[in-house]
Amino acid sequence: MLRVTVILVSAALALTAGLQVAMGRPFGWLPVGIEALLVAVLVAFERGRYRPQINPARGSWRPTGERFRDPTSGEVVDVYADQNTGARDYRPAR
Repeated sequence: MLRVTVILVSAALALTAGLQVAMGRPFGWLPVGIEALLVAVLVAFERGRYRPQINPARGSWRPTGERFRDPTSGEVVDVYADQNTGARDYRPAR
């Protein structure tokens, strides 16, 4: 939900920048355009930041016994931990 809101705000900023140009203010778009571009770039890079790419085939993954409902997806997940590195992985419960 937050991502959709941020994208809508970015679109509104871009529209405002376009209106500034249409109204004959050649540099009026600059502050709003830069903000819209910055928001778009941050949203594009945000997706991969919070979910590390873990290869479950490598390492010694063991279930920790923890299970919870993921607040983002609403899915029940089991927690696995790599005994060698301490990395954690969240997998859909079976």
